[in-house]
Amino acid sequence: MGKKDMAEIRVFVSPELRQKFKGKCVTEGKTMSDVIAAFMEQYIKDESKA
Repeated sequence: MGKKDMAEIRVFVSPELRQKFKGKCVTEGKTMSDVIAAFMEQYIKDESKA
């Protein structure tokens, strides 16, 4: 998917949380965007099962 096919979401978290999250993503070789998008997809799937 290209950038023009994407939508931006702004999220505000503490600098400490952001840094820890970014560090974990880097360690796992993933982008923060990919991890958050996967979380959102799973969250929607889980909600539809309830």
